[in-house]
Amino acid sequence: MKFLRDCWVALLELFNAVTLAPSFDHPDSQHILDGGYGTSNDNGGPVFAPPSHAQNPDKVLTCDYSPMGRHWRPCSTPHSRACWLAGPGGQEFNILTDYETKAPTGITRKYTLTADEMNINADGVPMPYGKVFNKQYPGPWIQACWGDTLEITVKNNLSFNGTTIHWHGLRQLESLEMDGVNGVTQCPIAPGESYTYRFRAIQYGTSWYHSHYSLQYGDGMVGPLTIHGPHSSNYDEPKDPILMTDWNHRSGFQDFYIELEGRPPPMDSILLNGQGSYAGGGHQGYKYRTHFKRGRKYLLRLINTSVATTFVFAIDNHKITVMSSDFVPIHPYVTDHVVVGIGQRYHVVVEANPKNPDGTPNHSEAFWMRTIPSPGCESFQEGGTPNGRQGIVYYKQGSTAYPLTAPGNYSLACRDEPFEKLRPVLAEGWVVPKPGPLDQPNDDLFHTGVDPPVPGQGRPLPSDMFVRWAIGPKALFVNFSDPTILNLENKEWDPDYVVIPKNIPEGNWIYMIIFGNTTSIPSMARRTIPAAHPIHLHGHDFALLQQSTEPFDPALFNPKLDNPPRRDVVLLPANGFVAIAFKTDNPGAWLIHCHIAWHASSGLAMQILESQEALQKQMTRARLEPVEKGCATWDKWFSDPKNLWDPNVTFFQEDSGI
Repeated sequence: MKFLRDCWVALLELFNAVTLAPSFDHPDSQHILDGGYGTSNDNGGPVFAPPSHAQNPDKVLTCDYSPMGRHWRPCSTPHSRACWLAGPGGQEFNILTDYETKAPTGITRKYTLTADEMNINADGVPMPYGKVFNKQYPGPWIQACWGDTLEITVKNNLSFNGTTIHWHGLRQLESLEMDGVNGVTQCPIAPGESYTYRFRAIQYGTSWYHSHYSLQYGDGMVGPLTIHGPHSSNYDEPKDPILMTDWNHRSGFQDFYIELEGRPPPMDSILLNGQGSYAGGGHQGYKYRTHFKRGRKYLLRLINTSVATTFVFAIDNHKITVMSSDFVPIHPYVTDHVVVGIGQRYHVVVEANPKNPDGTPNHSEAFWMRTIPSPGCESFQEGGTPNGRQGIVYYKQGSTAYPLTAPGNYSLACRDEPFEKLRPVLAEGWVVPKPGPLDQPNDDLFHTGVDPPVPGQGRPLPSDMFVRWAIGPKALFVNFSDPTILNLENKEWDPDYVVIPKNIPEGNWIYMIIFGNTTSIPSMARRTIPAAHPIHLHGHDFALLQQSTEPFDPALFNPKLDNPPRRDVVLLPANGFVAIAFKTDNPGAWLIHCHIAWHASSGLAMQILESQEALQKQMTRARLEPVEKGCATWDKWFSDPKNLWDPNVTFFQEDSGI
């Protein structure tokens, strides 16, 4: 069957090359959201277009540091991208600035996102239950400059769903209520209502925003987000963000029952920036494509927004310089492919100097850009894994030829980029203290697996006997109407909320060992499943102390404490373990969860309640008022059965809620 499918795909590719080669009426640039400016003092501070600007010259953002005064100037050049702003007395904001504590003073940028329904035809097969931002998929590119404040109003025009929007990877330093997790930091935004998120961009780099309401993001509610700032490797020209994702022709809400029955729901195709071709449907769609000029160096921003797929990214015959992982600048290293897990992002530089395997120049006019699903970290139809040739790099303007290039000789194994290669540039202050004994289940040891059903304690109905993924004491299941943030006076917590209190003095460290299998630690009745999980932490970049494919055993614990890799998503290897740590410097109820959407909705998530007493003091009445107002409008909408898809339904929420 696989041989026949491969033949079919090859014939369709040939047919494309002859009759349906891609048209350049569809540029590779992103749709960009125009942002209004807040007030700033016009006292001569630097105003400039960032070097990582949009490709469309009409949509180039202007960085405005007027509040900083006339003694500051931009200092990024093609030969020194590490510098961002230079000021009096040798002061600089650059790649060595501690961005967790310092940032330039920018302006306020105001944006509006409208959640709406739309029939999405991304690959030739209509998906009638699409949910999108601003009537486009992917959503518009939100941009800001390092140090800006973002004020984003989200309007909900969905018919039967609430929504909340999470700004993936942004720390939300002292702004928990802006993290966008229903049941944790707010109630869902009710249909017909809006909510304004306001937070400061103290990090820089590229990420994405997405719905955190149940399974919405897999139906289309995603978009790219870039905070322009310095880079650890030089480049000549930027390309707009590249969003890679798996795609389903059914709504995630339709297929979630398959997950509850213990099987991974199958995905159908692969998209790059919302474009793909589904061979089984006989429609070729459009390939993502971009242009290079020989000898130039190009900044690419890679984002994996998948539901269930890890990708291996490569451009045939090209070398790739990796210079950041998630929001963390790293010492650059050269490779011919990059493994991008769900939720992960990489800034890379590609030099337009293609070569043959023997090192001689390759003068082809077109090269395949590949996003290849990693075996064991995808769930496509059996025998129907899509071809990884989803994009094209052209060197000849106006060319529509399909490439004839071959992939490199690299591994497709499910994994992260090499641990030893992810060396953060900013090392000062990143020596992690050696931890004491880590031996307490559900306090510093956490087992991912499947909990068997308990008669009479099922979800959504007590009689249900579904299996649920979990990481804490039990599978998470939040109440949309009663978020954690409105219950900070609690001494005890509903077990369904899976709250792990961490009341540790500020500036100390929280350590966690998360494992898929173990040789020595008893773990309730939880069943071990040999599956890899991309683990994402809100509120922090964590230090990755160790990542192993071996089952956890205390004798194997050998953490790297001096400048370890840092990021916000790490792949937990199947049957292996990861050890992470983060400093208690951001009080909050921070979600940590698997970013396979099916697993998160099943319940593989928990809340780290960091410094509860300090958080209570932060959450003043004025800050909680918008949250309470949002909960009141949600409760009013939800209490009217006419608002529901089925007014006679016996339950509304069947997944964890996140």
